[in-house]
Amino acid sequence: MASNQEITAPLRYWVDNERKRVVMAEASGHFVDVLFSFLTLPLGTIIRLGNTFGQPIEIGCINNLFKSVEALNPDVFWNDICKRMLLSPRNPLQFSYQRLKLKVDDTQPTKYFVCHICSKGSDFSLSTFDEVKCHCGNLMKRQLDMLVEPAGGNGVFVKGDAMFLIFDDLTVLRSSPSVSFKPPLQLGHKEFRKVEEKSLDVDTNKVFSILNQALTSKSALSVTLENGKSEPSSSFLPDIGPSRWKDSIKIKVIVSKSQNKILFVEADGDFVDFLVSFLTMPLGSIMYLVNGKLSLGSIDKLYTSVKNLDPSWFIASSTKSLLNPKVALHFGCGSNPINASEEDTGKYWYGTGIVKDNRGRIICEKNMISKKKDMLKDPKDIKLLDPRSSDGARKSDVGFMKRPCLFVVSDNLEVKAMTTSSSIPCPFMENDRLLDDLEEHLVEIRKSQALNLLMASLTSNEAAFTRSLSHLLWNWKCQRCIPFWGLLGRKKIRHRKKKEKEDKESEKDI
Repeated sequence: MASNQEITAPLRYWVDNERKRVVMAEASGHFVDVLFSFLTLPLGTIIRLGNTFGQPIEIGCINNLFKSVEALNPDVFWNDICKRMLLSPRNPLQFSYQRLKLKVDDTQPTKYFVCHICSKGSDFSLSTFDEVKCHCGNLMKRQLDMLVEPAGGNGVFVKGDAMFLIFDDLTVLRSSPSVSFKPPLQLGHKEFRKVEEKSLDVDTNKVFSILNQALTSKSALSVTLENGKSEPSSSFLPDIGPSRWKDSIKIKVIVSKSQNKILFVEADGDFVDFLVSFLTMPLGSIMYLVNGKLSLGSIDKLYTSVKNLDPSWFIASSTKSLLNPKVALHFGCGSNPINASEEDTGKYWYGTGIVKDNRGRIICEKNMISKKKDMLKDPKDIKLLDPRSSDGARKSDVGFMKRPCLFVVSDNLEVKAMTTSSSIPCPFMENDRLLDDLEEHLVEIRKSQALNLLMASLTSNEAAFTRSLSHLLWNWKCQRCIPFWGLLGRKKIRHRKKKEKEDKESEKDI
């Protein structure tokens, strides 16, 4: 991070000193590029960077999920690479991200490796990790450079020389006199003489602070730039409609009847694969999947800004990429009810590439790889291996966890593996009197339930299962009440009949 400290971006903004609120800010497309890049960051990367910057980020229950992956025994993963992939997931738009003037993500660009023996022949494979074994048994350690098309210098996602207005909740609009006064008036800022103009050179630490606040607050700029009061805002609208996903993942749910909440669930590797894959999902992909039903700090406003801005202010197809960055290749899982698709990579090609300097002069020719066939001499296609199952013994979308393996997941997404050396990770069994309070249900997680769980995990630091499956809890509670009310009803009927009989006997006596 130290190498980026001297790199800054200018920001001009206006402050209502009475309210200690940032009314609006103005910046070039280079700074807006940085804001929009938040949508490309996977959740696992954001949590990890919080520790790097010394600014821990709290994203609902995702922190517990991240810590659980850190603490899990390596033996429950297919290999050592799986754990690293979850704790340091790749940005699916990494080639664009690396061109930003200010970068908070310190993840190294992807490197590509081949077997030094097999690469001398005509049939060999490519890996993005140097610890993967080739089919010949040797480690793939020979590194190859990636040849990419040169990018233009006028911005990454939006045009760098354009000017934009940025509001406290990270709504971004094209800068013009006609739009500069409408949002401030809507927020009650009527007297511009009380508004003070300020300027600031924003560095990576300040950018990360904006990201931190953007995940929980609707006043991201005020809190970051003026130490203003935070306005926490995170909510979602549960979807209990029918699911169109043909398959499902089954989990066993343990419920406390007295508290009407889910204590923990038992699940196999398929469900835990789905759960830990939250860490590999970028913010933009999540907003795309939930179709705008998630209020996550200021992120939803940032996402909506990308949708609403005129496409002419974006570079090439940046709008589509930001609205759904997808998931980096091989960082998803097949057992995913919400179907978070991986990036479309096409084919990789191997051949002779021409290396040029910044002025376009040829330096040398060497063997390289590229996604563009016509950029290489004598190109031949090359297979990219999934580092989780490079030996070919498992299908490529196998996920991260070994099979068979049983896991226990608490309501706040703490994951523990049930192994031969572990005891039951369940504190609820310590008091025998609680046993009568427990109730077991088998639940099928389909697309609607999976999306609810994802949204609850992001917006609450506890009770992710209880919140996402609240409609089932209500149904189960009603089912428990029916026998009671039925018994009570039968008692009332017997009592009424008995009274009627007594009344008739009394009439006869009279």
